[in-house]
Amino acid sequence: MSTSLGITLLSSFQSSLSVLLTLSYGLVAAKYKLLSPAASSQVARLCIQLFLPALLFTSLGSELGSSDSDFNKIWPLLIWSLTYPTLCLSLTYPLVRYLHFPTWCLPAAAFNNATSLPLLLIQALASTGALDRIVGSDSSQSQNLQRLRNYLLMNAMVSNALTFTIGPRLLRLSHSPKSTSMTLDEESLRDARARTDDATRFSLADSSDERQPLLARHPISSSNSIQSNFSRFRASFHLLECLLNPPLVAVVLAISVGRTEILRRIFFETPERGGIFNAWLTKSMENVGGVFSTVQLFVVGSKLYEGMMATPSEKTAIPDSEHSFDIPQNSKLTLVPFLWLVFLRFLLMPTLATSAVYILLSRTSLLGQDPTLWFAIAIVATGPPASRIAALVDLSGLSEKAQHSVARLLAGFYLITPLISFPIVAAIVVCERFL
Repeated sequence: MSTSLGITLLSSFQSSLSVLLTLSYGLVAAKYKLLSPAASSQVARLCIQLFLPALLFTSLGSELGSSDSDFNKIWPLLIWSLTYPTLCLSLTYPLVRYLHFPTWCLPAAAFNNATSLPLLLIQALASTGALDRIVGSDSSQSQNLQRLRNYLLMNAMVSNALTFTIGPRLLRLSHSPKSTSMTLDEESLRDARARTDDATRFSLADSSDERQPLLARHPISSSNSIQSNFSRFRASFHLLECLLNPPLVAVVLAISVGRTEILRRIFFETPERGGIFNAWLTKSMENVGGVFSTVQLFVVGSKLYEGMMATPSEKTAIPDSEHSFDIPQNSKLTLVPFLWLVFLRFLLMPTLATSAVYILLSRTSLLGQDPTLWFAIAIVATGPPASRIAALVDLSGLSEKAQHSVARLLAGFYLITPLISFPIVAAIVVCERFL
């Protein structure tokens, strides 16, 4: 037993090391200017807007809509995909609120790398034989591995949706009760009222007729209402625009094709069974989607180098105390928040997930008989924060020093990525116990 456990741990360590090396190649490319910052940004956008949608469509479309598919029993994974970010936020928010942790600790705690890292990791684990008892070692191995990838992709889509919806809002939280209770609609209304008040003052100042202000009261009130409604509409439209991103569109198309028998046959069956698009169109999309994991992690490495090497400007604008949500704690990475995030991501959440899988398998039949689903639930909450939180920090208007701190945080996390070996081994052992 100890020998088998040691072999599994060694295989897991080798797999995590291969992921770390893939990331380091991107770092080296950026260091020696083989990949410029502009080019890495374009490649990152290409990954999200082309490679990932192609991967989602080809991976999910062939079985997501099938009536006999295991995806009809995927609801435990979806529930856990929604639960663990909420749990991470509930544990981290008191630290931000009362112990003055940086606000970017909230998205760093909630959103882990749910796409490229786990996909590459299970590929490496399969090559070492560590997953043989879970995915099989016979002719069914590739099919089971594909199903495991699909589970991970479904979790990634939930994580992406949460990132777009609540990610920017998390970075607007401050340590004052007033700002933490402010909603996004209230912020939009406040801006609208400020613009309306300015317009009112200019209108009154330019009036030479003493009756004009009396006549203007109703139009000003109407303008206030119109601008408030427009602000709400703009915020809702922006949220909808964020949600309707190419990966989500690819999932919708995959479901549509999978649920439509003739389309599913045309795209995913063999040519002998009517799959007229399979050999050329679907295969080409598989080729494009297949490079997503490697290229995405490569770009993450180059982005980490850019973030670490960027020197924050000493000349920063003085924030408006009423409207700014940037705080001094955001501008530095201290040891205690870093250790908390490491504890949360590499020990606490993996322990909770693995324990939950063990309890459910030993006392209920909720998880069914699919070991790839068990393993997916056990590992999806594990790993470093998602690199997209750096983009969230940039877009949210935090200072350059805050962006530099987040880049250092991500670099530190990916440097200790081999720690993921221990929760991976625990998940494998628990799953194998019930086979």
